[in-house]
Amino acid sequence: MVLAEQEGDASEETGGIAARVEVQNGSRGGPPEGSSECAAAPLPSPRHRLQPSIRLTVTTMLAEAISALFTGHYDLIFVPVALPEPLVRALLPSEWGNADDAFLSNDQLAQAAGVAQLPDPGHGKRWVCVEAGKQVDTGVNYVPMGKSTFFEAKVEVPFLRHPQVKTSSPPIPFTFKTVVLFSSRLMSFSSNHMTGLRSHHAVCIRTESSYEAMDWLEIKNEGEAVVPEGTRWTEELARKVLEGWWVGENTGHAASKFIATTVDPAKPRPQLRVRLNLPALTSLTPERIKELAAGTVEVEENGWVAVDAAGFDMSESTKMQMAQLSSL
Repeated sequence: MVLAEQEGDASEETGGIAARVEVQNGSRGGPPEGSSECAAAPLPSPRHRLQPSIRLTVTTMLAEAISALFTGHYDLIFVPVALPEPLVRALLPSEWGNADDAFLSNDQLAQAAGVAQLPDPGHGKRWVCVEAGKQVDTGVNYVPMGKSTFFEAKVEVPFLRHPQVKTSSPPIPFTFKTVVLFSSRLMSFSSNHMTGLRSHHAVCIRTESSYEAMDWLEIKNEGEAVVPEGTRWTEELARKVLEGWWVGENTGHAASKFIATTVDPAKPRPQLRVRLNLPALTSLTPERIKELAAGTVEVEENGWVAVDAAGFDMSESTKMQMAQLSSL
């Protein structure tokens, strides 16, 4: 019998962003509130106030400096899933999802990322990637209590053209992280408010044959799953996503990526069954999801989709890197 690993206790939630929260919410210095000195202090004149552009530069420099210290160890299962294109577009903000050129072509990917051939997801479908695993000793180095261990899962759309980066040649592939799920409430808060990713707390349960972020997604070994050889991703292609530039709902003019070093060789997982809670991921009703699926994928009564898939178990040591879109 395999015991499920569930979310950690409160001691695991002292994550790497704690120091950043302290800096943001800490004292600004100066005289105590309510003192005569405080009451007499004049407001700074407009010319002495910190200009928005300067504040943005300082914030950007701080974020880039912190990201350079963010390291960890990620044990995960990586699973590409083919879904109908209208549903994939519904996972994206309108600026991305409504763009005719949102998805990079095979030729563009070959030029930009050295991707020889993206496996065919099937007529009218696009790829969505699911990463689900456990972050071990992950967070900001050299900060007291800056690292922690927690479960993390994410749903993302790979190989997109960024609406703000359309002039680069060849185009740079971006992955849009639709949602990130954490067993740690602190990491969920930090990811939302510091990193700019749409994040939620979720109870995560992992066994040798399954991974579940309750009410969001489920991955299980399925002996009857049928995944044609021509639609299976290679490990190299999975790494293009794992190590590529990514953005999210509120990442603004910045992008990030992870420099990964393999800890253990990747292990193929050829027969998987993936279930995704599309009403939660897209805010669409089950009826609308069924309509957009048009019978090309299994949609349950509650709007969850169920798909046969193949992926990899991976174990990676990671280091974060951040850059401004204008520099890419």
